[in-house]
Amino acid sequence: MRRSLRSARRFSRGAKPCLRGALLLGLSLSAAASRAAGPPFDHKLATPHRIEMSADLGPARDELTLITGGPEAAAALRRLKAHPAVAPALTKQGMSPDSYLGRLVTAAAGTPDPLLQTYAADGAFYGRVLQAFEADSALAALEGNRLASLLPTATPITAKLVLVPFFGAAGFADVVTFREGDTLYVVADLPRLAGDIRATPPPKEVVLKVLRAAAAEAWRVLFEAHVKKPPAWPAEKGADIDALLSRTVAEGPVTVFLFPDEFFPIDSLLEEPIARSFARWNRSAEALIAAKKKEKELSEILETTTRGEFWNRSAAIVGAEMTDALVRHAGREAYLKALTAGPRAVAALYLDLQKLKKLPLLTKELRKALDAKKE
Repeated sequence: MRRSLRSARRFSRGAKPCLRGALLLGLSLSAAASRAAGPPFDHKLATPHRIEMSADLGPARDELTLITGGPEAAAALRRLKAHPAVAPALTKQGMSPDSYLGRLVTAAAGTPDPLLQTYAADGAFYGRVLQAFEADSALAALEGNRLASLLPTATPITAKLVLVPFFGAAGFADVVTFREGDTLYVVADLPRLAGDIRATPPPKEVVLKVLRAAAAEAWRVLFEAHVKKPPAWPAEKGADIDALLSRTVAEGPVTVFLFPDEFFPIDSLLEEPIARSFARWNRSAEALIAAKKKEKELSEILETTTRGEFWNRSAAIVGAEMTDALVRHAGREAYLKALTAGPRAVAALYLDLQKLKKLPLLTKELRKALDAKKE
């Protein structure tokens, strides 16, 4: 994703001017104008939530000891076997914990393992990344506060999150989450998130990327557990516009966390790729609203909005732009209130705002669909 974002820096903003009368929901745009810069989350914001986030570097250090044949390998293996996050994380990735730990043991003994040898060759770099994590240990706590700032406040949420960087050894996900008692473990695959280290990314940059990915998945888990519930968030009943709106609005904050802070406001810096995502999303929305295709074809249209390369996941990109724009221009309180009320409320809020603030436009067919459903 980093290359896609960097390549988009060259785009400049060029929206056509257009005006609309007062917003239907009585938004105070003059007050929101001061929010023109910075990301949509705020680690200093006071909220009713109590979300504690910390980082546990022990498993990654022990894995690195075994992978590189470092001293005290036996003690490292014992700690890995006893750690509450290791076996569940491997199981969720479809791997046998015993088999994976066995690979680490044979690697420590000098038996070649193609993937683990790659990690060993870059062991010094990963060691510096873990040192950077330790040097900035407060960043995880700040990320927990940022999470809280994008969660609706109607129901106070208490959560203990533990981020565990991990050498996943060919797992299929960047981040996996699971609960053990009252702790939500967020296990992040360090090599996958570090990317091509031949480009020698600064260790701090890798730390921030891991934190962003972990926060994205943690927000998803907390939102689904405490907010995304009927009747405001009804279950999908087929491939229709409501299903698309639900996926778009729910994926918005998740995707927002993946952008570096310096990329906000994203519609200004990344205008062209966002415009392409809106065009794809609008075509999908119009097809679902018209519903003139067979159910299988409609399902395929819906699925194309959530899969593929990063910029092709139009539901996520459109949702991220909606989140960023609404917090920035409508205000955090108005956005979180709409998020509590459901995907249609968020879409309506954005539609009220889009022309007045010259934002990327959602199809006019969506307004008609929302009004028709209301009637």
